[in-house]
Amino acid sequence: MNEQATTFSRRVKDELSAVPCGQTCCRQTELATAFWAAGRIQQDRVVLSTGHTGCARRLADLLQTHCGTQPDWQSGRELVTISCSRDILAYFYPSGGKRTLHQMPDPFNRASLQEQPICCRQAFVRSLFLLCGSISEPSSAYHMELSVRNAEVSAAIRRMLEELSIHTSANRRGSYTVIYIQEGQYLADYLLLAGAHQSLLAFESLRVEKEMRNSVNRVVNCDSANTQRIANTAARQLDLIHTLYENQREGMLPPDLKAAAEARLEHPDLSLKELGSVMEPPLGKSGMNHRLMRLEKVILDLLLRKES
Repeated sequence: MNEQATTFSRRVKDELSAVPCGQTCCRQTELATAFWAAGRIQQDRVVLSTGHTGCARRLADLLQTHCGTQPDWQSGRELVTISCSRDILAYFYPSGGKRTLHQMPDPFNRASLQEQPICCRQAFVRSLFLLCGSISEPSSAYHMELSVRNAEVSAAIRRMLEELSIHTSANRRGSYTVIYIQEGQYLADYLLLAGAHQSLLAFESLRVEKEMRNSVNRVVNCDSANTQRIANTAARQLDLIHTLYENQREGMLPPDLKAAAEARLEHPDLSLKELGSVMEPPLGKSGMNHRLMRLEKVILDLLLRKES
């Protein structure tokens, strides 16, 4: 996969590439996942490509340790490609030499992921991200992708992640099916399970900071909306009162409403609570609001009566 990685994505891969993989079952799972999800058959060779040098070096070391095979290494402008004989697949799949990679069962031979040791589940999600994954900067978006060529393999991956309570969506992009994780909690769960603990701490720190900033913005926006609403209401009331005075019909107002109209004219910028405090006798916020609503209705009735 040609990694279009952000800085955070690369840091995650740096960390995962250094996670120890000492147990035989974990090496088996990590390599089998890599071949199943990202491998390609070219003539008599099985090929894996990555944009992350640390990932390629890890795969080569695992092949040497687990299979006694030193793969060929080719560094291109953007990708590092490692390849070895197709016979290597016999280590992971009994009929590996006779079937295409994507016709093979998943690394656990369709057994439930929940039945596997935690170390093998970790190896599975770690290998998926190293070979197929990228992640956006958490400060801008919660967005992780796993890009898989084969549609059946991508569907199986989604089912397996669902077993781990990591919910995904998917879309076809060119020759790849792209699996998305777009919720912060699922993304955090993935990083935790993969073993990217330092990256998880950084992610959670940015996540808390972002959510606090969003919370402050919501409060500020709410205050701004309330301020604008108050200003709009006062402007509407002032317009009605001015129109009433221009038509010389203010004398038809009841005394309490005339006092409210004069208070609004004298104090156009005050809030309801502040305006109520200058009334004689003083009114509370709800009492002042009720009086101004009555004032608006009466003014409209007086103006409409004049027009008729």
